Amino acid sequence: MVANNIKLVLIDSTVQGDFADAVIATDNYKAGIRMGALMKRLLKDGKEIGIISHVKGTSTAIDRANGIRMGLTDDKDKIAEITYCDSDTEKAKELTKEMVKKHPDISVIAGLNQYASVGAGAAIKEMGMEKSIKVIGFDNATEQIKYLEEGIYEAIVIQKSFNMGYLGVESAIKLIKGEKTDRVIDSGSTLITKDNMYTSLNQKLLFPFD
Repeated sequence: MVANNIKLVLIDSTVQGDFADAVIATDNYKAGIRMGALMKRLLKDGKEIGIISHVKGTSTAIDRANGIRMGLTDDKDKIAEITYCDSDTEKAKELTKEMVKKHPDISVIAGLNQYASVGAGAAIKEMGMEKSIKVIGFDNATEQIKYLEEGIYEAIVIQKSFNMGYLGVESAIKLIKGEKTDRVIDSGSTLITKDNMYTSLNQKLLFPFD
C-alpha cells in the first residue's frame, strides 16, 4: 500500500484486507501440522484429543486448528472438543478440567497459544494426570519451559520471534529503498521436546536473549 509514500509492514499478526506491503509472521498452518503429527503419534487406541484454543475466529486460532487436523490425517475425527479461553490462563485451566471430566477418554491435549498452554499444563499438573494425558503447548513462556522440563508437556511449538523482528526491519529497509521484497514471509517455528531442548540451537530458541 502506498499512501503519501508510506510503506506498511505487519509483524506477527495480520489484519483483514490487502493493506500491507509485507507481512512477516509464523506460518500457523504449518506449525499446526507439526503439532498434529506429534499428537497422532502420541494418541492411544480408543482415546481422544482435546484442544484449548485462544480467541475464536482469529486467523491464528483457525490456522493452527486446521493445521492440526491436517497433521492428524485420518485421526482428526478423534478431536472430542475445541474450546476457547480468550487468552486467559485461569479460564484455560478451568476449561481443561471441565473438558477432561466431560471427555474421560482424552489422552492428548493441545494448547494453541501461551495462555491456553499454560492453563492446560497447570490443570493437568494440579489433577496429577501428567502420566495419562500428554500436553503439547504453543509458545515458550517461562512456565512453559518449566512444564517441559518437568514432563508436564510432551513438547512445545515455539515461534522465532527474533526472526520476525529481523526480517521485519530488513523488509522495511528494502521497501524504503524501493527494492523488492516478498509480500508474505514465514519467520519459522520449531517443535521442541524434552529430549532435544538442551541442544545448543534449541537453547538459543528457548532463551533468545541469553
